[in-house]
Amino acid sequence: MTLRNLSLSRISDLLYSHRYLWLFLWIISIMSVFDITCASYCDWPAWLCVIYTPVVAAFKATVITLAAALLLKHRIGRPIAWILIFAYTLLSLVNLVSYAFYGFGITRKLILILAQTTPNEAAEFMPGLLLNILGCLRTPWPYISIAAISLLAWLTRRASQRMFCLITGTASVLGLVAAIVFSICFTSGRTAHLLSARTLKYGHEVMQWHRTYTELASKKPELPDAGSVSSLHLADNVIVVIGESASRSHHSLYGYPLPTTPFMESMADSLFVFTDVIASAGNTSGNMERILSFKKDDATCGDGLRYPLLIDVFNVAGYRTFWLSNQERTGSVSNTSGVMVMNASVIRYVGAENSEDALAVKYDEVLLKPFSEAVADSAAHKLIMLHLLGSHTEYSHRYPAEFDIFTADDETRSFPSLNLDGTMARRRAGYDNSIRYTDYILHEIIGKIRHSTESTVLIYFSDHGENVYDEGGVTGRGGRFVEVPFIIYANDAYRRNNAEIIERLRDAVSKPMSTASMVHLLLSVTGTGYSGYDPQSDILSDDYRIRPRYVDEEIWPYEHTNR
Repeated sequence: MTLRNLSLSRISDLLYSHRYLWLFLWIISIMSVFDITCASYCDWPAWLCVIYTPVVAAFKATVITLAAALLLKHRIGRPIAWILIFAYTLLSLVNLVSYAFYGFGITRKLILILAQTTPNEAAEFMPGLLLNILGCLRTPWPYISIAAISLLAWLTRRASQRMFCLITGTASVLGLVAAIVFSICFTSGRTAHLLSARTLKYGHEVMQWHRTYTELASKKPELPDAGSVSSLHLADNVIVVIGESASRSHHSLYGYPLPTTPFMESMADSLFVFTDVIASAGNTSGNMERILSFKKDDATCGDGLRYPLLIDVFNVAGYRTFWLSNQERTGSVSNTSGVMVMNASVIRYVGAENSEDALAVKYDEVLLKPFSEAVADSAAHKLIMLHLLGSHTEYSHRYPAEFDIFTADDETRSFPSLNLDGTMARRRAGYDNSIRYTDYILHEIIGKIRHSTESTVLIYFSDHGENVYDEGGVTGRGGRFVEVPFIIYANDAYRRNNAEIIERLRDAVSKPMSTASMVHLLLSVTGTGYSGYDPQSDILSDDYRIRPRYVDEEIWPYEHTNR
């Protein structure tokens, strides 16, 4: 028997006899489509979105139930039906959990992050995810959901066949009509209604991205318009320290109640502490492709390798370039930053070369020796970039025992409004300890350049922030948590020779900025010229333009909270 041969009476019988399966699939289908109307392109009013999701889910549940019912009638079809239902359920749960905790469901972004995540990172990520899920039990929503599902199951059991089929049939027809209307109104999100289709689509796009990066890495183009590069070499040494997952709000330098940055506070008068800097993405790869290239935060097309690269500009400008990283060179899919710094004069991955390295996890102090060697290098002009593991989850693995300073009691006492339980407080304490350890690393780095006779400037910032029970009782990343520390240190030699730039730095610390504009600032403090330089993106320029900043290629919706 096929769907074509089914009469309305037979369809009614099949649906009613599998009504509990229909109810289950309806709930799962809500999980599979609820994020569609939350997308930025959907401008429907909230009440319409609330209606849209359950009726479209009803249509999907009806179609899948009928198909499953037919398969379940045959011995060969039974395992196929249950495998498909299991896969659909799994994808729907991933979509729900990812959106609930990180702000996006199954998208190209999620698949790219998963593809670039190494086994070590995944192992460290899972405890945090589990704690987030357990943390939901402290909210009323799971219990409201269980009560609602129980009520629906009771109503389903009590409903007559006619009533059940009337309700499901009406909802399904409305869902079909609603999906058609959606497809007419919006060009985006059409295939997203089919979770399997969007998973395959984005997976295919990620693999295409991987192939493109592999090709570009093997024959990376030379710097466009290299002849336009010139430099006054205002700094003999330029040091860029890129942190990991460090939120500005957890730095006592910025007013956090626990003393997480005692070193930076002790020399605050010697630092330029920028108070309104955000990352251009909620994840490392999205930020790094802009930090290391001239790709702006509002650019929505082209990968970072298709733009001029920071390393290439400074190579041509006469700087010996160093890339020193405590992160892994590659994951399952080509790591963006690893490819974008391939032309550096010296490349050192002190933590691991790839995701199979059993020695992948090392404390950031392992960078201090190669950093000292870089500073001592005989080159007249040097750009030294350090990429920390910083506060990457699992936080308690990021620092040695002597930096286990803050305790769960410190957290619960300092932040009573967060209602932290013991596990949450310990995890948050680990995060704050990792910030404290990064403060120590900066102490050691600055200590090596502070009294140097070579003109030296250092920039420290984090790739993005992290939610560590600051909001919603969960941990994780996302567009809301992109406010990062951004600190510049210039030694006496640099200050004596560049009084005008020092004054501009003082005037700029309160201006809003994206880390995607760091490259233009870097050109300015070194006196380097290039045709790709944009004064409107340079916070030190008189032509700097304050405009809406972008995160994950969309206007950051929290701009107004920072004014």
